[in-house]
Amino acid sequence: MIYNFSGTGNSQYVARQLADLLDERLYPMALADTRPLPSGKMEGAAIGIVFPVYAWGIPNVVEDFVRNHRESFDGSFLYAVMTCGDDMGFADEVLETALGRKLNAAFSVLMPDVYVCLPGFDVDSVEECKEKLAKEKHAVSEIVSCIKERKQVRILKRGPLPWTKSYVIRPLFNRYLLTDKYFHVDASRCVSCGRCRKSCPVGNIKLVEAEGTNGQIAIPCWQSHCAGCMACYHACPHHAINFGKMTQKKGQYNLMSLMNE
Repeated sequence: MIYNFSGTGNSQYVARQLADLLDERLYPMALADTRPLPSGKMEGAAIGIVFPVYAWGIPNVVEDFVRNHRESFDGSFLYAVMTCGDDMGFADEVLETALGRKLNAAFSVLMPDVYVCLPGFDVDSVEECKEKLAKEKHAVSEIVSCIKERKQVRILKRGPLPWTKSYVIRPLFNRYLLTDKYFHVDASRCVSCGRCRKSCPVGNIKLVEAEGTNGQIAIPCWQSHCAGCMACYHACPHHAINFGKMTQKKGQYNLMSLMNE
């Protein structure tokens, strides 16, 4: 069993490869509730948790999921695969705190960078994206080998100052920037396509009537339980969605378009 959370698709991409190569079922965390998971006997079974690293820690969706389902992982060989743009700090330790147990194995996989909400952060160039995706294949193969052999390993790219990033910067980030109140829509660009709503993995967006350039349109309205994934921003085909003023001149990321080039 592999449990996955993904915003812009990077972690979903990795999780699907792992599920295929390990012949495992893929289960989306965002659709889970607080009941015990239908996983049967856990003794010795391999269970994977695949998700993106947010602010050198774990997304709120992942934290809620593992806290609600701690007992379901008892007796299992539990591993985590964390996708990140550059480094992941001590995200594995943050996960273990939420789990209330140690991971048997942990891995980080570099994927194209998608975070754009702070100065100095932007999407990777097409060349950088393709380079990371090429290396991802090797990383997934190595992970599959480790899982099949039940290796107790940690293959992680923590990066510089990992403790400071995960235990000082991350709490500040979550307090002040893990919010949807800074999202706004340029009604002159919005075409009411609804891609933002469809892309949101936690159902945090509904469309409401508003006055557009050519009359009434339906624009996104955020519902205050944001995961911070930025999927809505990246999904907008006309760059009508922005997060404050930081993203107005930033790039957008579309994994499927990149794969088709």
